[in-house]
Amino acid sequence: MFKQPFTIAVLISLAGAVPFLVLAAIVLLDPLGSPTAIEVLVSYGAVILSFLGAVHWGFALRDTAHPVNGEKLPPAVLGAERQLLIFGTIPAIIGWAALSLMLHFNAPALALFVLLAGFFITIVVETIGRGRGVVAGNYLALRWGVSVIVLLVLVVVLAAVLTGMRVG
Repeated sequence: MFKQPFTIAVLISLAGAVPFLVLAAIVLLDPLGSPTAIEVLVSYGAVILSFLGAVHWGFALRDTAHPVNGEKLPPAVLGAERQLLIFGTIPAIIGWAALSLMLHFNAPALALFVLLAGFFITIVVETIGRGRGVVAGNYLALRWGVSVIVLLVLVVVLAAVLTGMRVG
């Protein structure tokens, strides 16, 4: 039934958005569970953000892992791949910073803001990458669909924390 990899990716991506939605519902509807839900939301967000960065390593290495007949790649290709490898580490660093802010500095609003910025920066850079031909169109469409959900969840939870509706 689901033989196409992209179809499977869509289903898995949508399933990956469910924890964001469930945790946001807990934050908004359960005053007692809110602090734990915020902590779990930041933790899950950090992991997902790291995963999104790692995808760029795959983009960078897909064509260079096995050069044909030992051919050297043109400098422009190598430059783009270096940029993808470097960018691929940035979301993990942002996720780690958000997690550290939550767990070690008890700063849930700042942690949520850092995650929000990380997801936003990632989708913007991926959109730029599409224009440069290093990000596939179907991948970008999938990412935008899920990113809108994640960004809205993070904005709503951040607003709840900042207004005092929920304290992390």
